[in-house]
Amino acid sequence: MQCQLSAHDGDHFGLLGDDGMYGAALWLRWHGMSEAELVVLPDCPARGDESCCLFADHAERHTWEDVPEETPCTG
Repeated sequence: MQCQLSAHDGDHFGLLGDDGMYGAALWLRWHGMSEAELVVLPDCPARGDESCCLFADHAERHTWEDVPEETPCTG
């Protein structure tokens, strides 16, 4: 699983799927080499030219703000 956030410090998050939930999605959360846990997080409400594909209150940039050359964290 690869973290969906741009380069950052702190917890990492990998999207597992929306599982049919409206306004929320199932995410895997981990820190460093620790065990991962399943969490249901509300969708990010921010909109630019498109919707952000992350969860509410995520760290760093929204998905439409990512720089194409930047490699996401893999922590």
